[in-house]
Amino acid sequence: MNALLIYPTFPDTFWSFKHALKFIRKRSSYPPLGLLTVAAMLPQEWSKRLVDTNVTPLKAKDLEWADCAFISGMMIQRIRRARSSRGAKRRG
Repeated sequence: MNALLIYPTFPDTFWSFKHALKFIRKRSSYPPLGLLTVAAMLPQEWSKRLVDTNVTPLKAKDLEWADCAFISGMMIQRIRRARSSRGAKRRG
């Protein structure tokens, strides 16, 4: 099984720290720790791929590679989380 773990982009709000991150040379303020925990609980023989869309865009080839997708996020990410979910469903 190929498991794709998707972490949605934060919208440009105060809490995304989008503009402040440049000063500390970081690309994201919140690591996807929940998804990494889920990945650790999946069977060891599964292949896993994490896509943090705050850092790297989600590509069609990622969705085509996956047999299943896990999507996590906070309430502020709900719109982008729904987009990721619809994209995964469209690709089967």
